[in-house]
Amino acid sequence: MTFAAVTLATLAVPAPATTQPIVPPCEPVLDQATAEVSPLSRFNLGAAPGREGCGLAELVGAWSPFGLAVMRSGHLHQELRLVVDLPPAEGTARYVAWLATPALDRISVLGTVTPGEPFTAPVHWNKMIVVVSREDAATAVDAPRWSGPVVLIGRSRSALLENLMGHSIFRRPEM
Repeated sequence: MTFAAVTLATLAVPAPATTQPIVPPCEPVLDQATAEVSPLSRFNLGAAPGREGCGLAELVGAWSPFGLAVMRSGHLHQELRLVVDLPPAEGTARYVAWLATPALDRISVLGTVTPGEPFTAPVHWNKMIVVVSREDAATAVDAPRWSGPVVLIGRSRSALLENLMGHSIFRRPEM
């Protein structure tokens, strides 16, 4: 047998497959998904590095005869439904949900989240990042941003979109 034939014969032998069960992330939370919400309005909250847990967020628009409900200020009128699956907070610590823009230039507190219980808050931004942090009981509810460790984070589908108006194909040549 030539060297090429031996090499091809060794490559043809399949390696033994490892059998690891495929478990969907956060199965108990996914059971909380509601049928009236489009999959595009639903996004997962993943655990921060070194943390455990997961969550599910759904954006539900307020009813409008025109399709999208808009407030007088021009912002969308919608509601964020949130369910998190986290280990119980130790001592007097609590989990707090925060809402931020993708650039993190605006951050607002949504409220205290209890693992396994649905949480609802009004939101008025189209592109958003949801952050869940573990805060001490002494942390003020009106704090400008989280001070404890981030345990969950997720982005709305619209936050994944990028503005391409600065791209070179949209620039006009100077005259």
